[in-house]
Amino acid sequence: MTDFMKDEPGAPKVVDRSTFHAELEALRVREKAHTHEGDAIAAARRRLPMVEVDSATPLIGERGKVTLLDTFEGRRMLLAYYFMWNTGHPAPEQCEGCTWVTSQVRELSYIHSRDVTFAVFCQGPYEESVRYRDFMGWEMPWYSAKDSLDTLLAGRRVGRMHIVCYCDKDPISSRLTGRQVAAWR
Repeated sequence: MTDFMKDEPGAPKVVDRSTFHAELEALRVREKAHTHEGDAIAAARRRLPMVEVDSATPLIGERGKVTLLDTFEGRRMLLAYYFMWNTGHPAPEQCEGCTWVTSQVRELSYIHSRDVTFAVFCQGPYEESVRYRDFMGWEMPWYSAKDSLDTLLAGRRVGRMHIVCYCDKDPISSRLTGRQVAAWR
């Protein structure tokens, strides 16, 4: 049998099993340190302070104008996915990354059982974007945040995807970290 790996540029070297295991164990030490640092960063992110948001901020939903507070649907927390939107463009020209992520959200009963509502806040007009939601077969709550983006995303780039956690306290507060989902092109 021919060793095709020998002739490949950049192919890893071939070693005996004990050498392989020694190098694997050394790598695991680095991987564990990396995991612990990632855990510490995630814990620090969870402890970030929250920002007050006006509960009367308007959005548009299936029944017309609603407030941010209405989108909680009576639960104590709201997880809002800000869907990027290309107004006036056909379905194939909408955000691929947002479409992929939203397609992964199907069954909401688990998060509902934790007193959390998931909703999409589209950055385009309601009537146009809800047709896309219906075409895709999505059933999650869908709102247009187009006219309130400067308030809801204060300090962040409008036109980008965002995931924002809102807590129904007095007042409503949000945590927005600026993490992005990149579209595959």
